Amino acid sequence: MDIDLSVLNISTTKPDGKPAKKLAELGINIVPIEEDEGNVDRYIISQRLAIERRTGSGFLRGIMDKTLFTSAIYLREHFHIPVLIVEGEINYEYTMFDPQAVRGALSSMMIQYGINVLSTANLEDTISLITMMTRHEQVGIPEISLVPKRKATDLPDMQRRIIEMLPGCGRIMARDLLQHFGNVRDIINANEDDLLCMRGIGKKKASEIHHVLNAEYEAVDTEKNLEDAIEESYDLLFKQPVELVDRQHHIFTEEKDKHIVDMVFFDPESEELILVELKRGKLNREHYNQLRRYLDNAPKSKILYSFLERGIPIRGILATVEDCKFKPDTNDVSVCIIDKNRVIRVLKQIRKKRLELINQKES
Repeated sequence: MDIDLSVLNISTTKPDGKPAKKLAELGINIVPIEEDEGNVDRYIISQRLAIERRTGSGFLRGIMDKTLFTSAIYLREHFHIPVLIVEGEINYEYTMFDPQAVRGALSSMMIQYGINVLSTANLEDTISLITMMTRHEQVGIPEISLVPKRKATDLPDMQRRIIEMLPGCGRIMARDLLQHFGNVRDIINANEDDLLCMRGIGKKKASEIHHVLNAEYEAVDTEKNLEDAIEESYDLLFKQPVELVDRQHHIFTEEKDKHIVDMVFFDPESEELILVELKRGKLNREHYNQLRRYLDNAPKSKILYSFLERGIPIRGILATVEDCKFKPDTNDVSVCIIDKNRVIRVLKQIRKKRLELINQKES
């Protein structure tokens, strides 16, 4: 998932430690916090997720001085998803520590205290894992295909795999279709009567296969799709006429942190500058905080400052195609639920124009 890491925030008890510094180098915003219950290396990702890091030797010390268990109680009581990362090897030989005691501590972390225990090889591995968990928690987890994937052994195998994805087509049916039609293209171009000639394909299956191969694609797959649709039809988001100032607008703070605003509009009627953050899923607190940072840092942008210095007010819109009940804390941020079907219609219009332009160039 390729995103701007400057939209991520991690609160940590050790902002000057190596992990925090490396996370900051990646562009993640590091927020110092203070804890009264011990010298812990902790990373607060959200209201429900916290990560505690212990090296192998630190894990052993935690068993001996009992801080491992007091910290586990704290994590369990304050977070729905408490995580313990054990970094590096646990060296039994030089510490003379009983391996059975370590196994007992690891077991109790999970069974008695409900802590998720993860192991990393080194600091770099820990940084990568914390970054990934933060991205998933604050931005979202990319959609995962549930279709098993395997490497094709040869061209016929690759062709069979394509046809196997059609409704009711297993390996045998895919093989028979390819033997009958000769290639993938002719199967795709076949009409229902052509498909009915195949043994094992009835009227219903033929109709389903034909529909899948010929129905126009209707989906909103990415936030860029939303941007494209809104740029084509502003009325998806606004009732009044507006002017597009910029897309994917970059704001660089004095600390050289980079923020990327999806869309920036100017409303000449109300004389307002509007920052728009687009999401495909349900809106949440992290999305609001993300837009809040954009609004707070807007004066750092030369383009946005050219409006603000004239006294033009600024506000934000959180927009999605998913129904949700999220309500912002402040009046300068509003929520807009965009009609998904309308977005799809606009995307189809864009596609049609693009294909017509290609056909004109070819002719």
